[in-house]
Amino acid sequence: MRITAPCEISLMELLHRNFPETSATKLKKIIQCGCVRHNNAVVKHPEFVLSEGDTIEYTKYEAKRTYRERTSVPILYEDGTIVASFKASGTPLTGKTTGGIRSLNNSLNADLSRQHKGSVAVTPVMSLRVEENGICVFCKRDELRRKLQETCAKAIKHYRVWVCGTFENTSGELTSWAQLNFKGFLRQWKDEPDENTVQCDIKYTVARAEKEITLLDIEMIQIFENQLCMQLSHSGYPVLGDKQNTLYKVDYPFPYTFNYRLEIPHPANGKPLILTTSLPDFFTNEKNDKKTVKKSS
Repeated sequence: MRITAPCEISLMELLHRNFPETSATKLKKIIQCGCVRHNNAVVKHPEFVLSEGDTIEYTKYEAKRTYRERTSVPILYEDGTIVASFKASGTPLTGKTTGGIRSLNNSLNADLSRQHKGSVAVTPVMSLRVEENGICVFCKRDELRRKLQETCAKAIKHYRVWVCGTFENTSGELTSWAQLNFKGFLRQWKDEPDENTVQCDIKYTVARAEKEITLLDIEMIQIFENQLCMQLSHSGYPVLGDKQNTLYKVDYPFPYTFNYRLEIPHPANGKPLILTTSLPDFFTNEKNDKKTVKKSS
């Protein structure tokens, strides 16, 4: 069965409009079981965004009961070239099992090998610190890995971030100039641009403001690893919980950054691909009175 999106809409909402008698819980499980394809790729994330005119192929789930797919990590999107997954804070992206925690790359390889009943090895094409949350993209085909790495590096990324401090304007832009070393890591910040600096821009919108902290919706192109936390700290708005880039200490175990949306051209066919994941409660603009912030010098 083919279904066409009437506007920009999430996969979950599109199916709910077409099958209003089916509960949201069952629709979510049906998606996660791999019953929906888009551009010949299985889409397993309910919040996957479809553009106006996009067509999906829906296969009716025949089993009497619907069970969630048994995987150790959530797969948001998968086709013959790309696998997109979500990395939680505290999980290393690559490397061996440390302290009983397996890296996302190793877990994903094990899940895919079990699912496809054969050896499958994918390679990450994005860099995320152990403390960071967000979408990760992996490449299945070695011949397209470099192209996908360049694509992801220039991609527009959307974050939700809790920062210390307040903003006068509800939206704006933060601009800094970074001098990088030969490996592409930050060497130092500059007050004025010169021939050795790279301009770094962050567009922000205030999603929620409290007395001493602010929730920002951010759009940016990541130029170097850990740019978001470093640039916000340099601009005077350290990320809540980020102890690596600032002396501003808070009682949280990890930086409150969340990469929830990524827009890239598909390396195989060049078509636009939007990868999204839903936001946890603490990253929405709804008030959560159970969360309190305690600062110390």
